[in-house]
Amino acid sequence: MIWAANPGMQGGRALAEIISGAVEPSGRLPISFARHVGQQPTYYNQIRGQHGDRYADLTQSPAWAFGEGLSYSTVSYADLSIVDAELSTDDTVVAEVTVTNTGSRPVRETVQVYVRDAVTSVSWTDRELKAFRQVDLAPGESRVVRIELPVADCSIVDAAGIRRVEPGEFALLVGPSSREASLLSAAFTVV
Repeated sequence: MIWAANPGMQGGRALAEIISGAVEPSGRLPISFARHVGQQPTYYNQIRGQHGDRYADLTQSPAWAFGEGLSYSTVSYADLSIVDAELSTDDTVVAEVTVTNTGSRPVRETVQVYVRDAVTSVSWTDRELKAFRQVDLAPGESRVVRIELPVADCSIVDAAGIRRVEPGEFALLVGPSSREASLLSAAFTVV
């Protein structure tokens, strides 16, 4: 499946290079695609509990999730760890994850970093994309990817309309897309 919404003047050439395997695809979806009409609206960062997890007898899992993208290779994620799990609002979350090209072709992988605030004073999204890193990997190559995210980026807009970081538990979610099943999780606390 290739989604080429508006490929431009060189779109035909680009699509031919991807289909023929001359170029390794590395694009990622900027939106989620619904599996059925009962999922509308479909977006990755829904407010917790807003739509539930089922519609009638159908799943709420999208057909294709925000951030997903295929290539001619396969990539695995492992060993997500946070250097210091107790932080203040002036600190930076520093984490590492091992990314491995398990396929037979070189790949450019987009390592996506999401944050989940466990408990908030107002309704907020279940997870939000906060950062990403692109990593080029040769076949069979593993690399430890360092992630740095300012705690200030973990903010919400409270009931008074003020953007701030609330103290408490957070989860750093790292993986190839926003799909819950593909994300590794590591906890950290803001004091």
